[in-house]
Amino acid sequence: MRVIPKVEEEGPALTRFKTKFTLPTRPSDSPPDLPSDLDDMDDRDLMNVYTEFMAWVSYLKGQLVQAEITEDREGNLCRVTEARVLIEQWGADAKGDRVTIAKAKRDVDPRVLSQQETYQTSRAYRKLLEALFDSCERGAQLLSRELSRRIGLHSKEQRTSRFGA
Repeated sequence: MRVIPKVEEEGPALTRFKTKFTLPTRPSDSPPDLPSDLDDMDDRDLMNVYTEFMAWVSYLKGQLVQAEITEDREGNLCRVTEARVLIEQWGADAKGDRVTIAKAKRDVDPRVLSQQETYQTSRAYRKLLEALFDSCERGAQLLSRELSRRIGLHSKEQRTSRFGA
């Protein structure tokens, strides 16, 4: 059973988006598992599983976009924090080796390290969501192919029974 945490943080872009549109809601506690016996399932059950997968694909795409927005925002804040710390440490007579030392001090500053950790966390979350989204999308594609195959078989059986001996 895979459990997906809910995104709690919203930025201004998402807030603005939600004033005009709604994101898909979470369909259930965890994404569905792909049945191992597709050939044995009846059409109605297969369609229900496909519908569940498509609901998760829609939900995860919305979550993935939110995670990408958060990752971009945190990456930008990381660069801004680095620049601010470097400016604070910079002296009027800084030249040559002092530039390297100032950058090294910036890189170990607790504010920079904290923001880098926040950025890495948002990046990891986005990558995990992307993997889960891809998994659900592949499952939905497999189920769609099976449904299309059955539709093709059904029409072939009808033609055979009409024109057969």
